[in-house]
Amino acid sequence: MHKRKIFLGVFVIAVLVFFGRYLFSNELETTFFHLYSPKIHGTQNTRLVVLADLHNREFGPGNKDLAEQIKALNPDLIAIAGDMVNGDDDNLDIILSLCEKLVKIAPVYYSPGNHESHLLYEKDIPLEEKLNEKGVHVLVNRAESVVIHRTPFLVGGLTTAPEGYLEYGEEFVREYEKSDEFKLLISHYPSLYYEALADSEIDLGICGHYHGGVVRIPGIGGLYHGDTGFFPKYSGGMYTLPSSTVFVSRGMGGHGGLPRINNRPELAVIDINTRKEK
Repeated sequence: MHKRKIFLGVFVIAVLVFFGRYLFSNELETTFFHLYSPKIHGTQNTRLVVLADLHNREFGPGNKDLAEQIKALNPDLIAIAGDMVNGDDDNLDIILSLCEKLVKIAPVYYSPGNHESHLLYEKDIPLEEKLNEKGVHVLVNRAESVVIHRTPFLVGGLTTAPEGYLEYGEEFVREYEKSDEFKLLISHYPSLYYEALADSEIDLGICGHYHGGVVRIPGIGGLYHGDTGFFPKYSGGMYTLPSSTVFVSRGMGGHGGLPRINNRPELAVIDINTRKEK
């Protein structure tokens, strides 16, 4: 009986250690998504790598490991959906060092989040200027055209929060929607798609901000974010809307000290192709 109790105790501890290591893991997870679009020319996929909510975290010294993983994925375009920095930290070394590596891999398009906006507009720190110097395409309520494998893309950045959309974003989106190019819109806030962009004609929206809901519940999704309260509508993954598709990154770091549970940091890959998955 004594040996049986010891065995049972060891077994329970082993199970807790195994699942605890997984549930609280901070190891980077690469996730893969596919999107069908008739706008993609030819048979070659267009591969996007999506980064969001790094919050000055490093994967390897100077984010060397992160950059190497991205390079191995061979992306055609890197989309950054904001909050790669912390608004209460004026040191830009981490993000500038990372972007210096990324632009050597693929074109980088960066739409600032609320933390970048705090540095830019509250602290008057020239983050946009420094990113531009590194070769990053910083998109603040504007768009740029680029051709990838013969397919024209219109990459836009919508930086306003939902409460400022009518004043700062509506006019830009109205003009943006008129394009026949593949419209890739990077906007930090998923809640823009709750109302303002719910019926918009955007081929692919890229968002972050919710950190995956911090705690991921199987079959349900993210548990909480301060902006929305419990169970954010779009907390992580690919969502199909009436006239658009939205991808919400679970993010790569955190801010505020809350632990990520069942929610590993995410490096997302989206392959856009002309063939539907069977």
